[in-house]
Amino acid sequence: MKGPPLPRPPRRGRIDALQVLRFLAAGLVVIGHVQHELVDKRGVAGVWRYKAIDWGIGVDIFFVISGFVMYYLMHDRFGSATVAGDFLRRRLIRVVPLYWICTTLVILIQLRDGLFVASPAQVAFSYLFLPGPQCGDYCFPVFSLGWTLDYEMLFYALFSLALLWPKPRGLRLLIGAILGLMLIGQTVPKSWSMLHGWGDPIIGEFLLGVLLARGFVRGWSLSRATGWALVAAGVALAIFCYSAGVYQVMWRLVTGGVPAVMIVAGAVLALEPRRANGWLRFLVLGGDASYALYLSHPFAVKLLALIETRIGWWHPGFFALTAVAAAILMAFAVHLLVERPLLALMMRRWSRFGSTGHGDGEPVAPITAPRMTPER
Repeated sequence: MKGPPLPRPPRRGRIDALQVLRFLAAGLVVIGHVQHELVDKRGVAGVWRYKAIDWGIGVDIFFVISGFVMYYLMHDRFGSATVAGDFLRRRLIRVVPLYWICTTLVILIQLRDGLFVASPAQVAFSYLFLPGPQCGDYCFPVFSLGWTLDYEMLFYALFSLALLWPKPRGLRLLIGAILGLMLIGQTVPKSWSMLHGWGDPIIGEFLLGVLLARGFVRGWSLSRATGWALVAAGVALAIFCYSAGVYQVMWRLVTGGVPAVMIVAGAVLALEPRRANGWLRFLVLGGDASYALYLSHPFAVKLLALIETRIGWWHPGFFALTAVAAAILMAFAVHLLVERPLLALMMRRWSRFGSTGHGDGEPVAPITAPRMTPER
């Protein structure tokens, strides 16, 4: 049964379209890794090798959303050292515990299986979200999925510094820092792993999200037809960039970031769900659990692969569907039983403004500090 129509979301409220996108973005990463398990690990041939789009576009969507959400939640709180400190503390609470748990599990599993080859420096860099000490195209930590979190933590650090200043100056500093790092990253040799890693042009995707959020809070909107057209155009562009090999000669900021910001813009500016129903609640919960899904799905896929090996060969299609379903179920369990209670506890203890326990999904409470220089 359909629920009553939903009002237009307030500028400080939850944006369900973003939650749905977060779930779908994490799902794209899961699908990509399930295909990797089938094709590269098990040698399945035929149609299972085909893909029209780089499933990694889910990461690009995540980065754009991250830039959007940080500015959306904090756009009127620039100019306060207290707010900047609490923002960074909240980001650490949000990201660090679950990632450290998963990293530790990976190390323990590798030690058990005799596969652990990481140096002490790589382990330290992994826990500290630092790129390196040795890098290829990307700086992979012990838990390889953590390469994206190295960029997330870099962006949070830069954003917290920007919050120290009134908004116009803070935004200029943020933009200058990101563009400056991109320039440095393209200039220094690859052996300078930290600067080269931090300066990858992919960090520009956070800036795309910030600029989109800046327009959103100023009232930008599109018709639903235009929003769907923009999403479709973003998907089409991503397919073209992958199928035509454009990603091999152009920055990922262009081949992944531009399609991602088109998709996110179409969703948030036009496609906020109008009615509450069971599917929407499920998808929003999926958005809440998207971080858990991103980090925990390799464990679910590997566990299912072990079960499949013991029972006997499954049809690839059945394995793929079961693996995606298992990953989602594990993510929901991790989110509800581990992540959410841990977030609520740590936010109550260490965040000045408290928390609902939902992490990114809810804005922080209003503050009583005096407003700084208004935006010009």
